[in-house]
Amino acid sequence: MTYTEIQTIEACGMPYTEYRAQPEVDEEILITIEFTPPIQSFDVEYSYSQPRFRFGDMVATKQQWEHCLLHHLNPDTNLDLFRICAMELVDSLSPSEELLSQPYWQYGIRCSHGTKELIWWEEEALVRIARAIR
Repeated sequence: MTYTEIQTIEACGMPYTEYRAQPEVDEEILITIEFTPPIQSFDVEYSYSQPRFRFGDMVATKQQWEHCLLHHLNPDTNLDLFRICAMELVDSLSPSEELLSQPYWQYGIRCSHGTKELIWWEEEALVRIARAIR
């Protein structure tokens, strides 16, 4: 913890300096969730990819983003932003635990504040916005 000098006062002819503790700047906390995919080591036709987005990322639909670019609209005022609230890894496995197709990520977002209903989107349909314009 660091201390900042606030004031110097004098009592009985002796100067005293008053200090105030300054809290440390918090660094961003990163929580990592790991899992071991149920895939055989000899199965190299398909593989598990890292997710493009993470919980809490602010996103917009790619269609709306491209509309703003095409018509030279200000994204700050013309985009509907959504927060990633859920993630799901979609993989189809055979009874012998082999991948039948390429696994992919889906992201759940809420379109209305205070609702529990999620709308699921695939990675290709979303773009991260928070760092680009906010």
